[in-house]
Amino acid sequence: MNHSNVMSLLVACLVAALPCAAVAQSAATPSITPVAQWNRLEFDLDKTAQTAYDKNQTYKKVLLQGTKVDADGNIYATTARWGGPEVPATLSKLVKKDGKWVLQPYPSVAMNRVGDPKALQAVLGIEIDRNGVMWILDQGHVGGKPSQPGSQKLVLWDIKQNKELQSFTFDDSLADSKCSFLNDVVVDNDRDVAYITDSGIFCDPLKGGLIVYDRKTNTARRVLSDTVFTTDQTGFRFRIDNRDVTPDKPMRTGADGIALSGDKKTLYWTNLSSHALYSLDTALLRDPKTSEAALRTAVKNVATLPSNADGMVADRDGNLYLTALELNGILRWDHVTGKFSTVVIHPDMSWPDTIGFGPNGHLYVSSGHLNRFVDTSMDFDHPTSPNFTIWDIGTNSRSYLAK
Repeated sequence: MNHSNVMSLLVACLVAALPCAAVAQSAATPSITPVAQWNRLEFDLDKTAQTAYDKNQTYKKVLLQGTKVDADGNIYATTARWGGPEVPATLSKLVKKDGKWVLQPYPSVAMNRVGDPKALQAVLGIEIDRNGVMWILDQGHVGGKPSQPGSQKLVLWDIKQNKELQSFTFDDSLADSKCSFLNDVVVDNDRDVAYITDSGIFCDPLKGGLIVYDRKTNTARRVLSDTVFTTDQTGFRFRIDNRDVTPDKPMRTGADGIALSGDKKTLYWTNLSSHALYSLDTALLRDPKTSEAALRTAVKNVATLPSNADGMVADRDGNLYLTALELNGILRWDHVTGKFSTVVIHPDMSWPDTIGFGPNGHLYVSSGHLNRFVDTSMDFDHPTSPNFTIWDIGTNSRSYLAK
């Protein structure tokens, strides 16, 4: 770790009121490679659509969010339509066109059609399980407006067979059409269960919560809704690149990053506007007889994070990898020692968003300068560094999804 990285880490410790010994330097620095970079996101469009995209400067409304990699090494990206219905697609596969990476609407243009609740409207979180099934979490909200009936959903798509296997629609009891912000999803293939975070950002107070989905019965239940465990930390503010994030009004976001331990016994999550890492026994979450009161009592405050986190993932051994927004990097939490160490800190990894394993044991991370996007200071023409990047980090671990 170089001097500037050490200083950044020490500053983060002080900001978080943590003893700096709680964060250790990694034994070895892994390789870090930008797989794809853009100043503005480009899609695989026909000539008419491309002309409109350029003329209307639609690219200024498009933000890179999630990224995941399948068993064949194909990379997928999400661009939730926060900027409005003009965004050409909300889920895409990276393909090369004229020697450059572009986003090809996935599974098809039709499946990305705006206004059709059966199509994908605003996808943020996805997961690709060990059977090659993509679990697609559709927020439903386009341009921040209330979701249309049927648009908030979980779609299971078989990548190899290129077909939908099943889907589940979240009604208002599970995800409020106005307040919800379905954020991320993790999958337990052993039990056909998925766990979902809802950040609940569109209402005040926030309506954050967790959702447990059972694929076998195609049912779901919401837990820990509107609790201290799924909402923001009072007065929380944070800085990225020496600038306050949304300085005029603090960003408030509830349950966000989520990870499932390798043995599938423990669920971890964080609230974006907080430094707390929480966990719960999944046996309690899966049992519909477990009362809400019992769940609240069972929640563990596992650790205080050196930086607030957006995405996170567990390896097969139960360790966590977390994106560190205040550090521009990735942290590792050892589930045995409870200590944090740095995986990588990079000045261009501004707002690392989602994180997941590729088939090679490497971590893939998307970063997209969300802080600049939301305060409208993003330069799409001549930025000092690329606005959007998908990174390959040369770790040597197995995903929590591995057998």
